[in-house]
Amino acid sequence: MPRVRVVHPNPNDHSLHPKSCIVKHDTRLDFEAVFNSLPAPWLVMDRDFTIAALNQAFLDASTRSRDELIGLEFFTAFPSAGASRHIVQDSLERVRDKGVVDVLPSVSYAVVVNGRTEERLWCCTHVPVRDKNGQVKFLLKSAQDISELHSSKGLAGLDSAAPSEADQHPRNIHALNQTLLATVQQLGRLVVQAPSFMCVLRGPSLVFELVNIAFSMLAGGRDLIGKTLREGLPESEGQDYPRLLENVFKTGEVHVGRKTRILLQDTPDCEIEEHYIDFVAQPIMDANGEVTGIFIEGNDVTDHVRTEQRQALLIRELHHRVRNTLATVQGVMTTTAKTSANIEEFQEAFSGRIASLARTHAVMTEQLQQSVSFQHLLTQELGPYSDDQGLRIRLSGPTVDLPSQIAVPLGMAVHELTTNAVRHGALAKEEGRVEVGWRLIEKDGEPALLCEWNEFAGPPVTPRCRDGFGSMLLERVLPQQIRAEVTVDFAPGGFRLRMAVPLQNGR
Repeated sequence: MPRVRVVHPNPNDHSLHPKSCIVKHDTRLDFEAVFNSLPAPWLVMDRDFTIAALNQAFLDASTRSRDELIGLEFFTAFPSAGASRHIVQDSLERVRDKGVVDVLPSVSYAVVVNGRTEERLWCCTHVPVRDKNGQVKFLLKSAQDISELHSSKGLAGLDSAAPSEADQHPRNIHALNQTLLATVQQLGRLVVQAPSFMCVLRGPSLVFELVNIAFSMLAGGRDLIGKTLREGLPESEGQDYPRLLENVFKTGEVHVGRKTRILLQDTPDCEIEEHYIDFVAQPIMDANGEVTGIFIEGNDVTDHVRTEQRQALLIRELHHRVRNTLATVQGVMTTTAKTSANIEEFQEAFSGRIASLARTHAVMTEQLQQSVSFQHLLTQELGPYSDDQGLRIRLSGPTVDLPSQIAVPLGMAVHELTTNAVRHGALAKEEGRVEVGWRLIEKDGEPALLCEWNEFAGPPVTPRCRDGFGSMLLERVLPQQIRAEVTVDFAPGGFRLRMAVPLQNGR
């Protein structure tokens, strides 16, 4: 290892513990000598478990030379099979991938001593070594041989019917280790499977150390472990939450976010989607009270927020619709009063028109999209006058859904046409019939509904002598409200109407 000169020009600089830094400017600290002087066996390996360094105590315990081991993969240098290999490898992978210290109080592992393979009992400690960005770069392994705690019978003594106190000690260690391991695994499963999203970020660069299933789903199933927040979630750049989390790490203060808007890519090949989350960002402290990471827990409340937004929109739409409906009722009442000869005629006409308006509103409120089909408007008005053979009323056309701003005035127009046909037109005679056909056309570059109303076999048609509510509705209200183009023809053979209604921007 290289010799490193430790200098503290600033007495307030505590980048190392002050008690270990009482050195003069010309003092050189030989870390290699310190490493080799440690009485406990220590080994350094990289993320691929390739041995990078060993101290003298480890070489003595393994009865191997440094040149023989440096550069070898650990399990190549110390081969083993079965449960022992899996226990040690799982521990090392846990330290590498999650950045946590892992202790194996008692594990049986074979080593080669003087050319012979011997099964020995070890107490192992595995420690992550992080780089300046908080990512695990190396692993420290300490291995203490505790075989001497057994009786002279060695590991076989574990099967003795009456184990000695020396035999019982490693048994207790092993039992405690299994209990602790089971507890940790259970807690790990609870965190991973929790319905709330959870993650742990380490270091000032906010490196993902732990991510549960809910968080992974929120992030589109991306592989986040070992990546910084900005690397794992590049779409976070320019948003508020990276700055909030960095401030939590800097200040050590808890942050509580409610209905926080974030933009995430749900899957790698999809567009960025809007989410709303409730979350708590809790700083993780070490024994000295320094912030080493952040624990985040929360819930995706996007559906709840969107429901609230839709509810607010519906309330605004309701207020608007009530105002429009009251204005329509007032207009119907005023016009009906002007065109009625007496109070009985006014009452009959006004009641029928309000009932038609109510039916149209009832149909629309039953539909989630607040729309109604054109055929339904025709059927609810003309249906009562149809015969069993379907000859008197004939309707033909495709399915066309009308938004509320078009359906309300159009429904009243159908009511007026039906009322006139019953009183003065084809439906006033038993043999009379009404045929209504419609189709979709393009008008001025936008879709439109083209409707043709034809009456047959009715009484002789005479030109109207005065303008009533129906005429005013067809010739003035519909063109103004929904930009409809209406043409009427009082032909001797029967009343004709042709109407083109744009289906967009119907207000």
